[in-house]
Amino acid sequence: MMIHYISINKNQWLSDVLKEIPTNTIFNKTLTGCGATTLEINAARNSIIIEPNVPVIIGKKVQHPQILAVYEGINKDDIKAYLAGEYDGYRKIITTPEGFAKKVMPAMCETDTNVYNDYFLLFDECEKTIQDIGYRGDIYLPIEDFFKFKGKAMVSATPIMPSDPRFREFDMIRLKPTYAYKMKLRVRITTNTVRVLRRVIELCEEHNKKACIFFNSTDATLKIIHTLKLEGKSKVFCSEKSMKKLKKEGYKDVSDKLSDLADVNFFTSRFYSAVDISINEKPVVIVLTDVYNAPYSTIDPSTEVYQAVGRFRNGVHNIYHITNWDANITPRSHDAVFHNLNSLELAYRSVEDVMRMSDPIGKAAIQKSLNEMEYSRFLTTSGSRNYLMWDNAWEDEKIKGYYKNEASIKNAYKDAPFVTEFKASTLPVTDEDRLRFSKERLISTCSLWRGAMTLLDNIGKANIDKESAFIIDELGEEFRTMIEAHTILGSERIKRLGYDRHKIEAALDNIRENILLTSDEMQKAVYGKYSEGDMVSVAEITQFMKNLINEKGIFYKHHIDRTLIQLYFEITDKRDRAARYYVLGKKKFEF
Repeated sequence: MMIHYISINKNQWLSDVLKEIPTNTIFNKTLTGCGATTLEINAARNSIIIEPNVPVIIGKKVQHPQILAVYEGINKDDIKAYLAGEYDGYRKIITTPEGFAKKVMPAMCETDTNVYNDYFLLFDECEKTIQDIGYRGDIYLPIEDFFKFKGKAMVSATPIMPSDPRFREFDMIRLKPTYAYKMKLRVRITTNTVRVLRRVIELCEEHNKKACIFFNSTDATLKIIHTLKLEGKSKVFCSEKSMKKLKKEGYKDVSDKLSDLADVNFFTSRFYSAVDISINEKPVVIVLTDVYNAPYSTIDPSTEVYQAVGRFRNGVHNIYHITNWDANITPRSHDAVFHNLNSLELAYRSVEDVMRMSDPIGKAAIQKSLNEMEYSRFLTTSGSRNYLMWDNAWEDEKIKGYYKNEASIKNAYKDAPFVTEFKASTLPVTDEDRLRFSKERLISTCSLWRGAMTLLDNIGKANIDKESAFIIDELGEEFRTMIEAHTILGSERIKRLGYDRHKIEAALDNIRENILLTSDEMQKAVYGKYSEGDMVSVAEITQFMKNLINEKGIFYKHHIDRTLIQLYFEITDKRDRAARYYVLGKKKFEF
């Protein structure tokens, strides 16, 4: 593949240095927001532009009302009407990959449009075809048609080179800025992403800046909102499906379209690329990765992090990537991934060959087996190798490997288009703790208590007061009782109680009652009434204590007997024919 460079100055747009995107090219525009899509919209030719997600299309339609934007609500008949109508200029259609295959191409066919010769096909943010195909299979559908177009190109600020051999005939054009364009990025590698995120959000509040958080997990996002108490000052931008899920959970500040921002904003992956976010102020952009509680939040620094930052057309105030790591991650090498796929393909083709020589009944049975084979998802609808799926398999393993340790995270940023500043922190409560406790809640209360005591022991008594509020926020309200139990009873006594919640709470209640019953106010009342050496009837002192406890508003659920009196005095029993008495000995307190 030949690489051609085009220089661009700081105040120039792409249209200042390039008339149109040449055919049979992968255009590495290097810079986000430099005007590549606009260049094609204004080019003197009919165009079909494929964008990765609907929010991008809606944004382009607002900027360029003359284009036909194909998304939900626009059907094949609308496209046919657009093609048949009078039009002053060139036709411009912008669509998702799925819309291209299921709406645009059928409309072209039914109107006898010579689409392969008369239209230029531009695949924007082309790396998404590789990165997203693993969970979004239909994104590859335009690829087979792509190579049939006379005029065609792929474009991105962060392209990934596809392995499909048909791209060998393509050239690469790389935009080369003549100025320093790399932004400063603060990478925070930590054992507790929630704690670090809390601090960054606090800094945003102190400087009156909006926080824009890119985090690809709606479930984990909701937990963070609850943990950091962001209800009422946050908003989540996500897919319609995720919107319904969040609303069902009681969180209403959600949207699948870009709208006014809140103080704290969360964006899922559909907003990572191509979308233009135009706000007057410069926000703080935070990319969040939590390999334990949100595995799909792992992200490629060279592509996805850069794309997320590039959404803000008026610039950003600060950029952070907050991430943890997992030493147990075991990524496969490039050779191992492709060796495995080659083996699976060979097995699949062997079964396919057997099917060709079988009778109709045998063919049906073998076809059923083929459909159930693991390799079937690595095929196109025509049964040929789906190179995008092969590339995706390696891309997933490569990104997974970035998060194995601190060194691998730093190495992942080696070629990323940022000036990076790294800081690492090890905190007492970790993201792994949060995951473990969420699982133990479902397994065993005893296991949960055992793990909590180990955690609190590790933190150390000297730090408990300092950490307790964060522990409760991060691990859940039930840890309030655990912290109190650890502080008052100690982990050894809790262990002797068998980590039994009911026994632990009973012991705590007893101590709480004793604290109330032996307060200075209670001591003053008891010692004002009785003295050492007094012999008092059991009935009298019992009634006195009952009245006193009621008067002081103390909730005491036990029977009033010698155990209660012994909180204040050493006592001995005395009895005559008429009644029972206590002889009050030494005071337990010096009031």
